[in-house]
Parts: sequence; C-alpha cells; structure tokens
Amino acid sequence: MNIENIIPGTAGTSLKILVVDDTPANLTLLQTVLTSAGHTVIPAVNGEEAIERFQADMPELVLMDVMMPVMDGIEATRRIRALNTEQWVPIIFLSALTHRDDMVRGLEAGGDDYLPKPVDLVFLLAKIAAMQRIAALESKLRDSNDELLVYQKASELQLDMARELMDNIVAKSSLSVPGVELWSQPTENLGGDLVVIQQYCTNRDYVLLADAMGHGLPAAIPLLPLVQVFSQMTRKGFTVSAIVREINTQLKTLLPPGNFVAVTLLSVDRSNRLVEIWNGGNPPALLQDAQGKVIKKFISRHTALGLLPDDDFDAGTEYFQWNDRGWLTLYSDGLSDAMDAQGIGFGETRIAAALQGDNPHQSLKQAIATHLGGLGAHDDISLATIAL
Repeated sequence: MNIENIIPGTAGTSLKILVVDDTPANLTLLQTVLTSAGHTVIPAVNGEEAIERFQADMPELVLMDVMMPVMDGIEATRRIRALNTEQWVPIIFLSALTHRDDMVRGLEAGGDDYLPKPVDLVFLLAKIAAMQRIAALESKLRDSNDELLVYQKASELQLDMARELMDNIVAKSSLSVPGVELWSQPTENLGGDLVVIQQYCTNRDYVLLADAMGHGLPAAIPLLPLVQVFSQMTRKGFTVSAIVREINTQLKTLLPPGNFVAVTLLSVDRSNRLVEIWNGGNPPALLQDAQGKVIKKFISRHTALGLLPDDDFDAGTEYFQWNDRGWLTLYSDGLSDAMDAQGIGFGETRIAAALQGDNPHQSLKQAIATHLGGLGAHDDISLATIAL
C-alpha cells in the first residue's frame, strides 16, 4: 500500500503512536497505514497492556479501541490520564460504538477525539496531523513557560538581593530613637517608600519620609543615593534646607527625566524645642496636641526632588516651636489613598480620627488594617510619628 496515494504529504512526519485494538486485522491495518506514513507504531491488544506500553515507551499519540477484554479503552484512558505526564499526549478513540452517549463517555474519560469504525483512513491521518500541530504548539508553549519560570526565578533572586541591600543600607542609616516610631509596608517584594531616622549629638533628630515614583525595583533604586546623602549629612548636623538641596542635586543628576521622589524631611531640636520641616510632594505633616487633635498642617509647598535644576530649586523650610506635649505625624499617600473592598479611600478624615489617643502610631496602623479588611494596599504605605 502506498500511503501517499491515500493522503499526500504525510510521509516523513514521524510520530510514536500507541495503537490499542484487540482485533488482529484492525491492528495490522492501522500498523501498515501508519508505518507507511512514516510513523512508529507501538501495538497493544487490551487496556492493561496499553497502560504498560504507555509507561514504558512514552508515545506521542494514542489510538484507543473501546471494547476490549481484560480492560476496556475507557478505563485505560482514565488511568493513562491519571499518570499526570508533563507532556500532553492526544488520545483518539476508534470504536464501533457511535451513539452520542458513547462518544461523550469517551471524551469525559480523557479522550481528545472520537472516530467511528470502520475508520476513514484519510480522515484519520488528517486528524493525526491536526493533533500533531496542536502538540507542537503545546510543546512551544511549555518551552516558553519553562523560560518564563527561569526568568521569574532569576528576577526573584535579583529582587531578594536588592531588598537585602536596601535593608542593610536602611539599617545602617537609621537609628532606634525613643519617642519616634516608624512603619513601612510595601505592596511588592521591594518598596518605593522609605522612612528613616538619624541623630546629631543626641539632641537633634532627623526624620525622612520618601515616596519614589512607581513601585518595586525601579522605585527603590532612587532611594539608595537619597538615603546615603541623608545619612552622611545628618551625622554632621547640616540643616534640613542644605540636605534637601543636596539630595535634589544628586537625584537630578542620576534619575531619568520625569522621575522624582516626594520627600518630607524634618529635624527636631529637643534642646530648643524647635522643628524645621520641608515637604515636597507628600501629604501634609500633622501637628497634634496631647490628645491627638490635629492643630496644624504642614502642607507640601515644594516640588518633589529630582525634577528641578539647582537654580530653580526652593529649599526654604518652615520652623515652629512647641511648648506643650504633642505629636508630629508623617505619612505617604499610600496610606491616605488606601481603598477598602468598596473602593473607598482611607482619607484625611479617618487619619485625623485615628490619631486621637494615647498612642497615635498604633491607633493609625490598626485603623488602616481595619479599613483594608485583609486586602493588600495598592500603593506602598509609610508612617512616622514623633513625640514632642
């Protein structure tokens, strides 16, 4: 038999095909046709033998009879599918049982197609060619998924290294100071928010809250030069105005055009009960009395850092002195914009209400957690409270 006279173009397309049929004549016919088409045939005469040959030879396609002794094709197909092989192997039923219910039963068992006997050989070879094309696409998709997994693992490793680097830099650039509480919650493995504290001569505290544009690694990168400048200059006692000017100069030089970092920077001189504050692009810093009531807001009066050249940059700061006990609260817009399940933002009203109490820091953290109700925030959240 010359198979190319039956269906041109099939020769040379090789598959390893498991053919399962208990009728010798059918098995011989299929083996002759498929071999002539260039395929390799693995014969089996019942379902139990089909499972054994499937495991031993790992065929690329299965032609499965239904009615067979020892184990029928339906049960054999169920067991083959239960083997959970990583590669998809098409199974085509060939059966004289052509009632719709029989076909449905075969497909539900794990078959991919169902052809009636006597088999139309031209149609069968066309079906095999179609299954081969689908299998080739599935193989390409699997290879692409494998490549993506490799890329994902490499990316996760890089992010872990970046996070560890950032954590180490922040740990060296920030202190633990009585009366000052800091909290930051990133939305991703690595956040674009930064909140740190440094001291000069034990009586002057510097607190920096920075919110870089974007999320993840691209947002975290600008924080590295920022925190280094902050750490170096605060340890030497520079003014807030001088520090923000130098940070702006560094970021303007390093960042791509259009990128920026919103910053609130303040110093607390406890000897003279004096605060100096600069806010560029962040929500207002809040001054509260002893009961937590907001009595003054230090709104953003400046452009975020990294956008303006030095000649156009305004480093002017605000000063105030305190007489009575109180608090200062800084936060990023990720806190005020945090939305609950109904899409309602947390907002300044809820912030002000949460701050009233003996421990405004913990009260605000609890309030935002309750508002989110277990949902993740869509933006990084940072918070700092300073007892005066």
